Amino acid sequence: MKYDFDKVLDRHGTLSHKWDGMEEEFPGNPQALPFWVADTDFPCPRPIVEAVCKRAAHPIYGYSDISVKAQGLAARWQEKRNGWKAKPEWVTFSNGIVPALSAMVAAFTRPGEGVIVQPPVYYPFQDSVVNNGRKLVENPLVFDGEKWGINFEELEQLAADPGNKLLLLCHPLNPVSRVLDREELKRIGDICIHNEVIVAIDEIHSDLTYQHKRFYSLAGLGKEYERISVTAMAPSKTFNIAGLQISAILIPDEALREAFVKEMDRRVNIPNAFGVTAFDVAYSDPECEEYLEQLLAYLWENYLFVDRYLGKWMPKITCQKPDATYLLWLDCRKLHLNDDALEHFWLREAGLALDAGRWFGRGGSGFMRMNIGCARSLLAQGLGQLREAYRKRGF
Repeated sequence: MKYDFDKVLDRHGTLSHKWDGMEEEFPGNPQALPFWVADTDFPCPRPIVEAVCKRAAHPIYGYSDISVKAQGLAARWQEKRNGWKAKPEWVTFSNGIVPALSAMVAAFTRPGEGVIVQPPVYYPFQDSVVNNGRKLVENPLVFDGEKWGINFEELEQLAADPGNKLLLLCHPLNPVSRVLDREELKRIGDICIHNEVIVAIDEIHSDLTYQHKRFYSLAGLGKEYERISVTAMAPSKTFNIAGLQISAILIPDEALREAFVKEMDRRVNIPNAFGVTAFDVAYSDPECEEYLEQLLAYLWENYLFVDRYLGKWMPKITCQKPDATYLLWLDCRKLHLNDDALEHFWLREAGLALDAGRWFGRGGSGFMRMNIGCARSLLAQGLGQLREAYRKRGF
């Protein structure tokens, strides 16, 4: 089936957080075009929509269970997409990766122990540490002017501290849209193995890796890495079903798996009736993979459209080449605005709602994260507004 990603679907009135939540999240200009929260404005794959509608036709929406085949589907997806031969019995489930991150911190560390994060990073990482009463330990990413990477020397020092027990790794790196090379992943794994640090990896954007890069799961690089790895995956970003709240957590080590499951049980982890239906279809129906390939091609053209537009009309705002995701990390530092002024410029003057770089922690100042998961016509409208604001400012 050919999907029409150019078609604009009106999401107003659907309780969409991205569109209907503007009054609460961006009171300074709730009429701004939303390019912020990480879901797309594209319809879900047809097989998922049909399966959910069929389930909804049954008039009882009671407590639901994960299907008996779901573990195997998650394991096979990992092997097919990332080359990791995961076993079905390693798979457990959560009502979303963000709740799972919080549970991992609670399950694998004690109050006061250190959890390493690598800002700029998806902001719930910091929240999951602080809200659980753990010590936030930062290993900021480094930027060489072209790409972001890991500060390995500092990571070695932090991992060597016996008080630091867990590394939260966001891979692909969000918000900087970077996929780590195999050797970079191995080096992270080797450091953590040597210092007995557990690595919890959020791979929610891994399916959205572009053709010029190959994505590797740390646990797929060898048995020694499986022992320390806790890997979170989900169909939510891939197929735009984040609202159905389901994710799979792959934990090869039995003791770690038992600790995680116990913590999730303590938090009352109840599967979403429609999420369990969508999960099985997403990871089994061939049309969903066809959808994904078409989506990746469309998103890549969206990136090229933004990059060329900025280069022609707004050269002081630069767009780094993304390895993955529909989230672009825009470098606005040449505008010479502080963070308050930069956010004012985007929201009040350009009429665009983006995620501010500073939300992601150290290293995010002067940057903005833009969601390009939308019809190109909407992207063109937004860039036109930005160009006019840029011109008025005389940048």
